[in-house]
Amino acid sequence: MTKPKYKKAIIVIAVITIVTILLSFLANSFIEQKIGEELHNVSESTKIEYTSINANIWTGNVEVESPTILVSGETTNKTILDAKLKSIEINDVGYWDLLFNDKITIESLIIDELVAKYKHNSVVKNEDYQSSFLDKINQVIHAEKIAINKADVLITNYESDALILSIPNLNFEVLDFQINPKASKANKKITYTDFELNAENVKWATNTYDDLMVNVMHVTNHKATFKNFQLKTKYSKAEYSTVLKTERDHFNLNVKEINILDMDFGFNTNDAFYFTSKKLDLIAPVAEIYRDKLVADDLTYKALYGTSLRDLTFDLGLDMIEITDGSISYLEKVNAEEQAGRLDFTNLNATFAKLGNTFGNDDTSIEIQTTFMNDSPLKVNWNFKVADTTDQFTFKADLGFFNAKQMDQFTQPNLYVDLNGELQQTYFTISGNPRTSRIDIKMKYDDFEVSILKKDGKEKNKFLSSIVNLFVSKDSEDDKKNYRYGQSKNVERQTNKSVFNFIWLNVKAGLLSAIAGGGEQKTD
Repeated sequence: MTKPKYKKAIIVIAVITIVTILLSFLANSFIEQKIGEELHNVSESTKIEYTSINANIWTGNVEVESPTILVSGETTNKTILDAKLKSIEINDVGYWDLLFNDKITIESLIIDELVAKYKHNSVVKNEDYQSSFLDKINQVIHAEKIAINKADVLITNYESDALILSIPNLNFEVLDFQINPKASKANKKITYTDFELNAENVKWATNTYDDLMVNVMHVTNHKATFKNFQLKTKYSKAEYSTVLKTERDHFNLNVKEINILDMDFGFNTNDAFYFTSKKLDLIAPVAEIYRDKLVADDLTYKALYGTSLRDLTFDLGLDMIEITDGSISYLEKVNAEEQAGRLDFTNLNATFAKLGNTFGNDDTSIEIQTTFMNDSPLKVNWNFKVADTTDQFTFKADLGFFNAKQMDQFTQPNLYVDLNGELQQTYFTISGNPRTSRIDIKMKYDDFEVSILKKDGKEKNKFLSSIVNLFVSKDSEDDKKNYRYGQSKNVERQTNKSVFNFIWLNVKAGLLSAIAGGGEQKTD
């Protein structure tokens, strides 16, 4: 028979258990009710609904099942955010920090199967979005982990509903995430130790004309991989020409894989954004660039690359960029009745060293090895110093055996010139600045002839061709061993045209000097 004192103990334990369960139930119900009230009263422009809220005061876990979020513009009734989720789960809320340290701490926040459609208003600056977001947070928030699983995100233009960004399969995880709205520096307001992002079939409208697409994306704090990267103009070539007000390149770029290694980014102590990487690999890029010269000229000033890098609004430092097994085709249409002329660079391998605006007095060096017009080996070495405000540069090239006839498909429709003969070897060095340059060239060639065509681009103008060839030395030397030399000083740049137009002006002046001039080496 149970003794009285044990009966009392059992009764006390039973009462305590019942009271604890009852209080836990009431506390859980109270928390669920308070969370519901907060969700329903976020703002007048935000409507949140859900099927249920489950809270556990002992574990510190809260789960909101099947929430939907609708956010309307503050000045209109137009919906700017429509989000549906399977669940939002918060684990292990730190009650001690919440009660005594004015800080919200959680072990994890799990956002599961988010489907979000957001309309971006380009009139509102990004800084305003960030400011509005941080202004609503009064306490420090810290989460050991935040995860977004199986998300589908679509961002469109507020006015036109045109696509800006689509990520139909997104997984994201960030560790040791903290928001401190009272921090004085931008790089201290939002911090984390590491993150991982995985996405598939990403599409981003980079501007009015071009789309960027990536089949597979994997990004961590210090490394990024993009597979089947594409940059394409939205319109066909014919449609593009009718849309443009001034000429602009039509792009079709495919890169098998891009790897960014040892990268770092964020805000420095001066609240300026920075991005650095020890190495960036582009594997098997294939690019076709088309320019319709029948569209009105773009007469704006074209800065050299040194100036463009120096004038960036953020700090960029890429120690090395390596391109392997690439190809570039450039097409230019100058005659409505003719096909576009084409220049091909295949088997392209290149390195770019110290590209950016953070290397002080170090040179940016570009080295390229490629095959020109599917037959001729070409080597290029290009150097400039970004910190040099005078923008001095050196461009060197070494072109191997080249049959000039291969240029007909470009020179005939574009320049009304037919070239015949063989260039055995050509070397040239261009040194210049944003206004003028000088070229020194030496070349060995055989049986060279220039034919000037009539305006139809087909029939030979015999009279002009005869006059031109009076000045052309058909062979570099009778013994075929020596080089002819050419030199041209003060080649003036057309500042409303590209850097490569400047290179072409120099090459044309150098060829004329070597072929039609004395052909002897000059020293000065």
